Amino acid sequence: MYKVAVLLSTYNGSKYIKEQIDSILSQEGVNIDIYIRDDGSTDETVNIIYEYKSNNIFLTEGKNIGVGNSFMELLYSVPEIYDYYAFADQDDIWSEKKIRIAIEVLQKNKKHLYASNQELIDKSGKSLGLRYEKNKIIHLNPIAILEQNQIAGCTMVFDGFLKRQLDLNQPSKELLANRIHDVWVAMVASLFDSIIYDERAFIKYRQHDDNVVGAYAYGMKYDIKSKIMKIRNKEQRNGRSLLAKMVYKYWPEIVCQDRVLFAAANANKMKNKCALIANVQKLRFYSKESTGGLILKILFGFF
Repeated sequence: MYKVAVLLSTYNGSKYIKEQIDSILSQEGVNIDIYIRDDGSTDETVNIIYEYKSNNIFLTEGKNIGVGNSFMELLYSVPEIYDYYAFADQDDIWSEKKIRIAIEVLQKNKKHLYASNQELIDKSGKSLGLRYEKNKIIHLNPIAILEQNQIAGCTMVFDGFLKRQLDLNQPSKELLANRIHDVWVAMVASLFDSIIYDERAFIKYRQHDDNVVGAYAYGMKYDIKSKIMKIRNKEQRNGRSLLAKMVYKYWPEIVCQDRVLFAAANANKMKNKCALIANVQKLRFYSKESTGGLILKILFGFF
């Protein structure tokens, strides 16, 4: 059977963590080890994990560094002895065939990163339907991910090739605080045209008031808070160009083949601002932002 490392970052997740760990341990047809990094919880999360006394659960207690940095620090610490790796959120519930299906799809399509749809549930576990309707086109190219990543880290399963790329080419902590881990992983995989999306759902994706991220975490309240943060903090203003700059640092030969991605990586120069504006319709195709609003962001350094 394939050996799989499941990477779980926790933070004050005592309400749901046991149900999630139990669902991960119930995976069929694979050998599972769970690596957990606690990101400075102040509730009973760590004590609940210690109750398992399992030989295949490895817990590290760390300081609070935020979800993106916590997941990637955990990934770097996991040895390259596994066939596949998977991210897991602390409050979801996995189908027992989640990992097995992901591996089958990866092998059939010869890709490096698998991601899937999710069944949304409320805090009590009641189904709210699929996150994305069946037959919805999920764009997986670098520009789509730069503008609006649609694949969730909690559904990701990836192989040793992608793990090595991520270990060797580590983004800044500033980027991971801005765009978090799943955007970075998706972007890296997209450079190699190596993502396969499954419209089926093998995860119950819980939505509740304490979500760090989630399908419903982007309402008006979040939008206003996000805009205020971008005004106060320069690093929050230019997440797209920061992401493009980071992939250009490590994979310049690939980025140079895409005029828009190259311009985004060098968006501080006027000629590249002009290149982005010339391609504004391509950009807004993925983000659905207004043309005028996107042009203003490019001109004033909010891209």
